[in-house]
Amino acid sequence: MLEILLSKKNKIKNKVNIIKPVVYIASPYSVGDPCINTYFQCKVFDELLTDGKVSPVAPLWSHFQHTMFPRPYENWMAYNKDMIKLYDACLCLKAELKRLNYVQEVSKGVAIEVEYFKKLNKPVFYSKDELYVWLKEKWDTTTRRDRVSGLET
Repeated sequence: MLEILLSKKNKIKNKVNIIKPVVYIASPYSVGDPCINTYFQCKVFDELLTDGKVSPVAPLWSHFQHTMFPRPYENWMAYNKDMIKLYDACLCLKAELKRLNYVQEVSKGVAIEVEYFKKLNKPVFYSKDELYVWLKEKWDTTTRRDRVSGLET
């Protein structure tokens, strides 16, 4: 979408503003090894950020918060449920690291998160390819103009 912005000198400038969907990465945490599961999610976050097509969210960053300030599992699930309302889509993946021969399927917590996304009528994807097809074919930046505020000139 082309945004026309007025500069401080009242000159018209054209800027292209691409509004990326905010995508929640859902993957196992408490089944298997929480550290490996967190590493996996951080790796996916990095890949998505590098691709530059979406703004990813890695909820397992809470692993680091939890190591310093532990909370009950239910607190983290309630927090995630509150935050899910803010996101546009969910990328649900099993934690898989081939070099370690490590695979963890979707956990109970992930199933709850996915169910909540669906209840809110937000899309859930099970691969990056599926997510990127949706992005190309269905994502409408005009529906998320509320994400843009205070554009720099």
